[in-house]
Amino acid sequence: MDESVKERVKDLVTAALLAVVGIGGFVFINPRGATVNIGPGGLSWQSLPFIYSGLLLVLTAVYALSAVRALMAARRQARPDRAAPDARTSDDDAERLTNRRRAAVALCTLLYALALPRFGFVISTPVLLFVLFRVFGRKDSVRNGITALVGGALLALLFIGVLHLPLQGTTWDPATRALGDLMRMLGR
Repeated sequence: MDESVKERVKDLVTAALLAVVGIGGFVFINPRGATVNIGPGGLSWQSLPFIYSGLLLVLTAVYALSAVRALMAARRQARPDRAAPDARTSDDDAERLTNRRRAAVALCTLLYALALPRFGFVISTPVLLFVLFRVFGRKDSVRNGITALVGGALLALLFIGVLHLPLQGTTWDPATRALGDLMRMLGR
């Protein structure tokens, strides 16, 4: 099997696993049948997991369609393996790099989840974005830093200002508390 076909199959397996997680968000959010009280804005404690699960399923569908499209293109271009040894080595190097990046993303996600309670959303998110930019090979640190700060600020405004999530800052995260106070002052 061609290496690009193998990579697309791995992408499809990843999409299937993500779909299982997304479906689990709908199925296992209230396994004991607890009462659901509607809160401010018509939201309940179930709303956010349902929104996240729905978004995950939509993005997973886009990812799976992209992988299927790339798989069909790779199969059309598949040819007998007559590549020179140098070409095979570069394919192996690319696969190792891809696997290292996957492991780094998993590790970054775990560390992000552990950092959230201590350092809060407003500080942890730009750090995560900056590190992920480096993991995926973007070299310009200044541009990465600016993009991470802007992306983190937009996400914070979305979650705190638009969705009104009760994100609390801790001692190590005065920024989340300050942004929440600012949003309340602005009437958000």
